[in-house]
Amino acid sequence: MKRALSFAFLHLLLLNTVHAADTGAGAGYFFREHWYQPGATNGNPDYEINKRFRVNAPEAVLHPTFGSRREVRASGMMTVYAEEDLRLLTGAELYLELWGGHPHSANKRVTINGRNTYSIPEIGTASGHCTHQYPIIPLKLNELVNGYNALQFAVDQGKSFWGHFIVEQAAIKATLTNNHPALNPAGLADFSARVEAATDGELTTLKLVSNGAARIASVEFHGHYHGYDENGDGRMDDWHGFTKARAPVAIIGSATNAPFQTAWDMTMLPAQSDMQVRAVVRFREPSGLSYVTPPTRGLRTPERPQARVALYSARNIPPQFWSRAGRKVMTDIHVEDDPADIISAELHVVVWDGGAGKVKEYFTLNDHPFPVAGGGKHDTIYSRLRVDPKILKRGANQIVVHSDTEHHGIEVLLPGPALVVRSRR
Repeated sequence: MKRALSFAFLHLLLLNTVHAADTGAGAGYFFREHWYQPGATNGNPDYEINKRFRVNAPEAVLHPTFGSRREVRASGMMTVYAEEDLRLLTGAELYLELWGGHPHSANKRVTINGRNTYSIPEIGTASGHCTHQYPIIPLKLNELVNGYNALQFAVDQGKSFWGHFIVEQAAIKATLTNNHPALNPAGLADFSARVEAATDGELTTLKLVSNGAARIASVEFHGHYHGYDENGDGRMDDWHGFTKARAPVAIIGSATNAPFQTAWDMTMLPAQSDMQVRAVVRFREPSGLSYVTPPTRGLRTPERPQARVALYSARNIPPQFWSRAGRKVMTDIHVEDDPADIISAELHVVVWDGGAGKVKEYFTLNDHPFPVAGGGKHDTIYSRLRVDPKILKRGANQIVVHSDTEHHGIEVLLPGPALVVRSRR
């Protein structure tokens, strides 16, 4: 299928100074991420074969069935080593990759070094939905220590059969002061960067104009716009993307070589204004040191004179939208366009892949199969797939999920499936 030609292009311009008037914000900042490392030698003993960090409600340990399972031995205590002089930081955050847990689990939370407890945002798990999330929790510096930080995770049973969720990854993100002593030895004391977005019909160019460019290992480009809520936080108009095993997913693009450029295809974005872009710059040395540019504002996707792009979300998403043991679950997406006018279409969906068993057509749209899962590895998979407009209908378009696994099958995570449709006016 040939895409219509309409792109915005992103430039990362590395300069000796950053002008707030150019970006609509102040200067960028340096940060370091300190990731959770599993294993007893890191202060994180594991009791499960697949080495996932599990959090259980108190009721699980006395449950007649679940109480004997290995994962129930997990206490929810995690240690994250962060060697930082806290007096040389301007801020800190906790970043998490979470599988939202068993539907109806409630009150997910984390306590930092016994000093303060933070609620993990509720995005639908307590009301019975299948979820995933990537919360960023601002921390007070005096809640941390220079060394081993104890993170105690907890969850309540709620109305669930087993109060439970999984922390796939966790990191303490430390924001450095502009005169931090780590910058001088790395030759980064005067480093700065910004994203320059020049729309020229189809292309823009990234140019490196700094002696710091040689120190860059990679650049990730992130966008703030109205689109499919792939990170499951309940907001369609925000910064998009998330991480899987610490690697970025669903961002605009990335580059590992100068001139560090990427192309942003806006063909399937609804018309909008007030869009933003920013970049995360990763350095070769020292390991773990990164830089975030200030956001570049004022981008827009204009109204197309001969086409319209619309995002149609699923309606009536069922609680516990998962299939196992042959149970079929379904929803529908209402499309307003006449299929004869549709130029192109995409299906967006996020699933937790517990396996389809022997079912070949485990996920269908109007009886047409789509490969939205993988090998049943119990991981989160975001799919963005082209759809032949001929299979779409004006009105209800039915999604069916079917797995015959004995245990955990395929979960459709919030926000549920959606269709993006580009039609002739």
